[in-house]
Amino acid sequence: MSYISVVGGTGLKGEVCLQGSKNAALPVVAAAVLCNGTVTIKNCPDISDIRDLMQALSYAGIVSTLCDNVLELDTTGAKPVFFGPDLAGKTRGGVLLLGAFVGRFKEAGMAYPGGCVIGARPIDLHCKVFQRLHLDLREEEEGVFVKGTPKGARIVLPFPSVGATENAILASVCGRGRTEIMGAAREPEITELCLFLKHAGARIWGEGTSCLVIEGVPYLHATEYTLSGDRIVAGTYLAASMITGGEVVIRKTERVCMKGVLEPLRTMGAMIYREKELMYLHAPKVLQPIRFLETAPFPGFPTDMQSQTVALLSVAKGNSCICETVFESRFGVVPELLKMGADITCKDRCIFVHGKKGLCGTNVTASDLRSGAALVLAALAAEGESKISGCEYIARGYENICETLRGIGAKCSMREE
Repeated sequence: MSYISVVGGTGLKGEVCLQGSKNAALPVVAAAVLCNGTVTIKNCPDISDIRDLMQALSYAGIVSTLCDNVLELDTTGAKPVFFGPDLAGKTRGGVLLLGAFVGRFKEAGMAYPGGCVIGARPIDLHCKVFQRLHLDLREEEEGVFVKGTPKGARIVLPFPSVGATENAILASVCGRGRTEIMGAAREPEITELCLFLKHAGARIWGEGTSCLVIEGVPYLHATEYTLSGDRIVAGTYLAASMITGGEVVIRKTERVCMKGVLEPLRTMGAMIYREKELMYLHAPKVLQPIRFLETAPFPGFPTDMQSQTVALLSVAKGNSCICETVFESRFGVVPELLKMGADITCKDRCIFVHGKKGLCGTNVTASDLRSGAALVLAALAAEGESKISGCEYIARGYENICETLRGIGAKCSMREE
């Protein structure tokens, strides 16, 4: 069994080249299904979520290669298939294949999606989107089946769900007529999906706003696209330097939107400077608490940075409170931080953190992607060695995390028991 070994107590200092965005790559890879020909995606992160999606697509006749962060997908032999639990259960990005396949082939079927255990993350909203597009939808024990030609409609989302917005876009770009998506998610990854699709011939207006307008086109053509850097990975490495009292430069950040990510770090005392292609952070001598912070859809504080921020606040000077409003069960990091000596309590959807000077290295287990990253952060600040199991979750979103951290001075390595 693999685990990550971290020996804490070293201030991190140096430069990190930012990987491509996971949350943009997954919908863009799904969108490639809509294109007839070869699609080239540059700056694609080489992470297990992408590899799992590539494997799923291979069952549908799509040939793909990923080398040096360039992903090529040949969709000329694509065909509709049912994605069983062995494929759909590995990554949450798989649910987007429903919209992509029904958009191109007018039929799609998938077992209920899997991924991290951070809450129910139901697909009810996705199903309602498909029904609004005049598609026949069946929910059966083995999965979800969608069939028909998407037809223009006015879709009003009760909550700005990123996944439901993406599926609405994917299903409607090659449909008939005009589709309006009201209350759409505004995350940068939605904008990237729209830009990619427009490169391939889609007609979309309003990207970056809560109202998207899509005029269906008969087909999409082969294209090439370069993904922006990953804003959550950037935030994680900034936090890693911050929790150790170090300083770091993050490069390749020219198109990375950090709104909602940097503000809490600044509140805790970090000095952050940004130019077009880099970000620089100098950590304070003492981390300051945050009296109240809540996760929210973009442009608010992202839920994907909640666990890492809890780790930071566990060594801040004073009391803090974070309220989780997006996922009801995203507290997996808390019991593991308690093992390391943190003083944290939870009530309803709020996490109360009483910061203390030091943590102690011990054996902990990641239960999801971001809790795994948070445990690595905590281990960097802890006294002694920590062993972090469940590192397969971390590999879902972070490319070579140990190598990257070693490059800025961390004592961190992947090991086998």
